[in-house]
Amino acid sequence: MNIPKVSIIIATFNAAKTLSVAMDSVMNQTFQDWECIIVDGVSKDNTIEIVKSYVEQDFRFRYISEPDKGIYDAFNKGWKLAKGEWIYYLGSDDELLPNGLKELLCESNISSNVAIISGGIIRITTDGLERIKISKGFKGSHQSMLTRRRVIEQLNGFDERFKIIADFDLISRIKNNGYEVENKPVLVARFKAGGASESLGNMKIVFTEKLTILKSDRTCKHPLLRTIHDLTKTILGSFYHSIRRIIN
Repeated sequence: MNIPKVSIIIATFNAAKTLSVAMDSVMNQTFQDWECIIVDGVSKDNTIEIVKSYVEQDFRFRYISEPDKGIYDAFNKGWKLAKGEWIYYLGSDDELLPNGLKELLCESNISSNVAIISGGIIRITTDGLERIKISKGFKGSHQSMLTRRRVIEQLNGFDERFKIIADFDLISRIKNNGYEVENKPVLVARFKAGGASESLGNMKIVFTEKLTILKSDRTCKHPLLRTIHDLTKTILGSFYHSIRRIIN
């Protein structure tokens, strides 16, 4: 059996309106050594019908559909099912760029201590602006990152106690365990902003989760100040784009 280099995982729930764009972007990769696992939370729309149509076209697509306890439960199911050396999480309303994965993996001599290969994204704000965000060190969007499966497994995956930023927690634990990141000036995906971590209604939860994570981050000298700084930027950005939507 062929073992794929990359396992692309898409978590879905009632994603029929956007899912085809995401799955087409997987099909259209110039990098072809992949599998794609859709982890569905028992959608009530025709998400599964769409998924089945891709499964019929290409054996590299497979799926499960069962109740889950949230996005990070679905993410954990995904990496446990994955066969690839590298794990990539694609949002059901996001889009891989054609050459992103190929350019991230263009060098075959990646150090065994590198746990994350990270590029950049095109971030589409809620008012339609497109901005390029390139990762720096361990800082970046998870839509720009490939993560080694064996490292995720070693660290027991996503900590589901964190409901909104468990991805940030996993990256922090990877860093704290002495693993390295390799940054590349490569655009990987188009990412739509406005998720749970940016919702003003979730700021209290995000504040608590981020402060808890940063207190365990050996490289963060001032967890409280960093948390306040990051959330202030998020809140101001949300207000700015809300005003732009009203004006436009």
